[in-house]
Amino acid sequence: MGGSIGGVFRWLLALIPVAWIGYLLWHFMGVGGNTAEGIVGIGLGPTVLGLSIIALLFLIGPLVKLLRVASGANRVPGASVKVGDDLPATEGFDADAAFARYMTKRADAPAPVEDRSDAAAPRPQFGRKIG
Repeated sequence: MGGSIGGVFRWLLALIPVAWIGYLLWHFMGVGGNTAEGIVGIGLGPTVLGLSIIALLFLIGPLVKLLRVASGANRVPGASVKVGDDLPATEGFDADAAFARYMTKRADAPAPVEDRSDAAAPRPQFGRKIG
């Protein structure tokens, strides 16, 4: 996140489905008399159970992000390169030599031969036959 406005908006957007499902659960609890027996009695038991499971699934992402921020494991060590730092050189690799090897192997390979045995076979004709 890094304290940016975009990070805050992403957190809020991630919590919108959880808040909506929470409101629905609160509403269904009120309709059922705020008891589990009342909810099951009017037939909303499976609905409330399903909504609870879906809410928990929606909560996985924000909870993992929160745990990573709280534990300090939000950043991978060495993943960022600061401006002004030189990028590490790729030692022992010569791109020109690799390209030259590729081109010589390509030139030595036999040209693909097309199978033209079915060229004389008549093609099936669909639809209305004229003539």
